[in-house]
Amino acid sequence: MSASYIPKDVYTICTFQTDAEPKQLIPTRGTITVFYGTDKTRPLLNIEDRNINEEFPCKSPKNAMWSFLCFGAGLIVGAALVLSGPVGWAVLAIGVGFMAYGVYKATKIDHMCSGSLEKGSWKIEHKTVNFDKKNAITQNSMLSCDAGGILTPIFSYAVAKKYAQEIDSNNSKEIGFNAVASFFGGAGFVVAAMEIGIAKTLLWMGGTMAFMHGATTGEKEIIRENSLEDNQHYQDMNTEVDPNSLIPGYVKDPLNSTPGDLGSPDILNIGKEGLSAPYFVNPFWYIRDIKGNVIEIRQGTQLAKDLQVLKNVDSREIWKTPEGKQIVENIRSGKYPNSMVVKSKDGLGTVRPRNLPALAEDLPKVRLQNIKNIGTAGVKGGGFIAFAFPFIATYFSEDSRKALANAMAEDAGNGINVVAKHG
Repeated sequence: MSASYIPKDVYTICTFQTDAEPKQLIPTRGTITVFYGTDKTRPLLNIEDRNINEEFPCKSPKNAMWSFLCFGAGLIVGAALVLSGPVGWAVLAIGVGFMAYGVYKATKIDHMCSGSLEKGSWKIEHKTVNFDKKNAITQNSMLSCDAGGILTPIFSYAVAKKYAQEIDSNNSKEIGFNAVASFFGGAGFVVAAMEIGIAKTLLWMGGTMAFMHGATTGEKEIIRENSLEDNQHYQDMNTEVDPNSLIPGYVKDPLNSTPGDLGSPDILNIGKEGLSAPYFVNPFWYIRDIKGNVIEIRQGTQLAKDLQVLKNVDSREIWKTPEGKQIVENIRSGKYPNSMVVKSKDGLGTVRPRNLPALAEDLPKVRLQNIKNIGTAGVKGGGFIAFAFPFIATYFSEDSRKALANAMAEDAGNGINVVAKHG
């Protein structure tokens, strides 16, 4: 099919951009002798020209930034819920380290595009026409960026702007889902390590990474095989420019891996009996745990109010008061869970009225533990829900590719009056 050659300043959009503005293609080759027009201000571009007038804020470092920030925050929350002492402080320090690295990644968002483009390559270039001894690029060409994005020339600003907004929206949603998954991955790792041990947790994480990559690769294949069947640009993108791969990105480039590559934050939903006894099959258990602890908090609040009446009573005289007798009777009848009233009992498990002041002092600690239990159940339940987030993020990532292909198809009627008969 015929397609226009590409002069300097033609608009471009990228599948990895995180702003809603198109940029413009510029020449970067050393020798320029081929121009569009007689004023010689607009070189016709070839495959050596791999840069733009202004860098796109890139999805790759922004995703890394939020992944590391949220994973670190998750580690800190997990440590606060289940750890204490030197181990807790150590995990907290590691969490701060992850967050600091996320802040470092933030500095790369607006400053990595040019270098990655220069390391990239044009695909679907013209095979027989050269400009300055290098293959020419056309409207059908796509620039595969080293960071993972795909760029293409778009002549119409209106078309470029329309799809730049769509891609920006998709990428923002993808980053958001990855960030939430990273948070539950960090918090879940700490809680799981305490429940089943670090070795089993790491084994589970490795298994979910492999499973999730295989599953999302299959998701991509299904989307690509059933989308835009009449759009040749989309078909070329999936076969010649950036085909699907079973090799994970974190294997190809470990230094650019992120906590989001854990694949699934659902790492702690394994029973204490081991990997053979998963209990994530019943998410209502998390709701049950939360409700149970909420009930205990209410009970503890009421018990604290009852004990307040005895605040100024000598502990040796408590057994003589009607309030003290009633509280002891309530405890003995099982009105409160044992974890709440353990301080009221002696070594033989008998409730002693004289121990009620100690029980009153202990209730704030019990309440705090109830709150931590609610947080732990929330991490488990959130991890269960976030199990689907990598699939949702993949959907938005694939939708950006479709947006780029749709932009190319919609822009096909535009261009300059210098066209290639085949490209």
